[in-house]
Amino acid sequence: MQDLVVLDWIEILEKIRSHATSEAGREAVMETKPLTSKEQAYASFQEIADATEVLNQGVRPFMQSLDLYSTWITRLKKQAVLKTLEIKDVRSFCLEALALKEALSPIENAWARKLAQSLMKADEPLSAIDQILTPGGEIRADASETLYRLYKEKERLAREVQTTLDRLVKAHQMENVLQDKYVTTRDGRWVLPVRSGMQHHLPGVIHGSSQTKQTVFMEPESVIPTNNRLRQIEVEIEDEIERLLTELSRYLSAKAGEIEVTRELLEEADVRFSQAQFSTLIEAHPIEFSIDSLELIEARHPLLQLSGKKVISNSVLLEGKKGILLLSGPNAGGKTVLLKSIGLAAQMARCGLPICASETSKLPFFKDILIGIGDAQSVDEELSTFAAHLKILSKAAAMKGRENLILIDEICGSTDPEEGSALARSFIESFSTNDVFAVITSHLGPLKSGWDEESRVLNGSLEYDPKTGRPTYQFIAGIPGDSLAIQTAKRVGVSQAIVQRALDVLAPATRARLEGLEQIEQLKSDIGLLQDHLKKETNKALEMKRKYEGLLEQFNKDKEEWLQRTLKKAERKVEEAIAQAKVTETFKRHTALQEIKYKLPEIVKAKPVTQPGAPENAEEFAKKFPPGSKVYVPTLSSDGLVQSTPNNKGEVLILSGSVRLQIHWQDLKPPGKPQNPTSQLVRQSSSFTVALADEDRTLDLRGKTVEDALSELEVALDKAATSREDRLKVIHGHGTEALKKAVRTYLSRSIYVKKWKAGSPESGGDGITWVEIGEA
Repeated sequence: MQDLVVLDWIEILEKIRSHATSEAGREAVMETKPLTSKEQAYASFQEIADATEVLNQGVRPFMQSLDLYSTWITRLKKQAVLKTLEIKDVRSFCLEALALKEALSPIENAWARKLAQSLMKADEPLSAIDQILTPGGEIRADASETLYRLYKEKERLAREVQTTLDRLVKAHQMENVLQDKYVTTRDGRWVLPVRSGMQHHLPGVIHGSSQTKQTVFMEPESVIPTNNRLRQIEVEIEDEIERLLTELSRYLSAKAGEIEVTRELLEEADVRFSQAQFSTLIEAHPIEFSIDSLELIEARHPLLQLSGKKVISNSVLLEGKKGILLLSGPNAGGKTVLLKSIGLAAQMARCGLPICASETSKLPFFKDILIGIGDAQSVDEELSTFAAHLKILSKAAAMKGRENLILIDEICGSTDPEEGSALARSFIESFSTNDVFAVITSHLGPLKSGWDEESRVLNGSLEYDPKTGRPTYQFIAGIPGDSLAIQTAKRVGVSQAIVQRALDVLAPATRARLEGLEQIEQLKSDIGLLQDHLKKETNKALEMKRKYEGLLEQFNKDKEEWLQRTLKKAERKVEEAIAQAKVTETFKRHTALQEIKYKLPEIVKAKPVTQPGAPENAEEFAKKFPPGSKVYVPTLSSDGLVQSTPNNKGEVLILSGSVRLQIHWQDLKPPGKPQNPTSQLVRQSSSFTVALADEDRTLDLRGKTVEDALSELEVALDKAATSREDRLKVIHGHGTEALKKAVRTYLSRSIYVKKWKAGSPESGGDGITWVEIGEA
């Protein structure tokens, strides 16, 4: 894993993880591993492309209910009677399943169909739950005929008791007996406040007294029978609610298998949507896998692509006899970035993720990638930087075959240059003999020459501008690069005497090479011009390809419309012929015409209509992202709000924070952090209500002092209790665990808290505490 850290792989996973909407999805993303075959990778590419097609509708389904899945599924499998809060969680789960199916329904690709067909029929359990619970999680008064009757009777009897007591309160003879003129309850029974010592004037039963003992609460004899019936009704109501919850729990328990399958599908969708969102942001493409060539076209580092800055793309070809790229060039010239870009492309491809390069790229399906980047010294194993480096090189020398990729930064660069060069050449020759692919960077002069035409080693360099002495980050194949130590010294202002002395003590061969540097730079300049020309021509070809693909698609649409019109004309003619024909004379003809009529649609509609993906023109963009929609603005590396439709130049007004700017619609992408569309999707296909309280209140205390955190927690609990919310999600993290302990100690003493529990691995882990709110 340490190797992958230096390759920036973990940062890539973190970026994908940020798009997931459930903890289960986030954990699954971080567990991304290389696949076992290129067929699996192709399947993954296709599923991510299919998921992108779903997202291109402008909605990103959420799977937040998975965070609470483990709190109720275990009890459901054990056939326990679920509490109303747990049933509310089941309802949220079903709503998200329903929303996902609705988002998938317009899409005709294989992945969307597979998911939609395998998802449970969530409307059935939703109907069963809504028969008993309100969207807010309360028991419905009309959940059953018995419950409705009992509530009505309770309401009637309560009115009777209150009327009787109100009459007593207003009675003139009771003024000296009563402490105050109001009616209240004690232990669920209606009572009157009577002055202490005056209770003998009011026949009835005492149900306690005030703290000062100045008042006793008495139930008058006249309402005792009615109060008794009220208490009995409350017991009957509780029994009926228990019966309803038991029946509902048994029904849901019978669907535990379907629910488990749906949970897996929701998690899979969460991961695929996250990967699709990331791929869109970095403009990634699926590629073809090759056997004996590495062709990276217009490759870029994904993290640089996300930065919003202009990124220099490079193309690297290793084919035929050439399988080892030896990169050289100036310091800070981009060698390590290019090395990492190649390594990340290989890693992402073998994990089934589209890569940050052109779709025309090809890579072997690498079984193993060995990485030697950065300082690998180990104090524990008593290894110096160079010794640890040699250990990696030794391991690399044991790898054989073109299914292996070796990435070495600054080979043998931490020792004597002469000995280091000799060792490095020996290792590279070993890699060549073992027929592996390798990308190696080096500043060692002797390595830049001495490779014959038959060698598998290809020299390459990162270009620099000879006028400014600054790197251009443009890769040039076939020519070694100079480290420019002396030129850099001149540029930064080192005295002329020191620079001249350095030139004097150079070896004759090195001095001769530096003197011929001007000629080499002219050659690089010519190659650079050719590369620019090739890029322009390639871009023109791609534009022409897109243009003709668009024309072909328009032609197919026009053809479909023409065929539809022809079909309708043919149908009308057939109908007219049938209407004019006499039944007795033309029965056979009538039958034949009807057969023609019914066969015509089959002939015309044989070709399926393809579902459009991302917006292809300004009109489509305006439909999918109307004013008010969220979009991702690459130049700002953040989301923004659409403020207008595209103008005649194709530009859209965007508001991001306090920044307003005009951006061409083609430069905008689906939002990085879209809003939860569950409510919107559910309304499209059903009459179910998504309550606003369905999303749990979240309190993030990370990075705060204990004092500040507890103050915020107190306010949040007060608001939750006032809003009659069921639950609060408190994020405190781990750290030194002082904050976690303080929060949980506070929760244990709070009058608002019914109970609390640490998050399970599926619901956020121990860095989260779930709080169930009770009545204060």
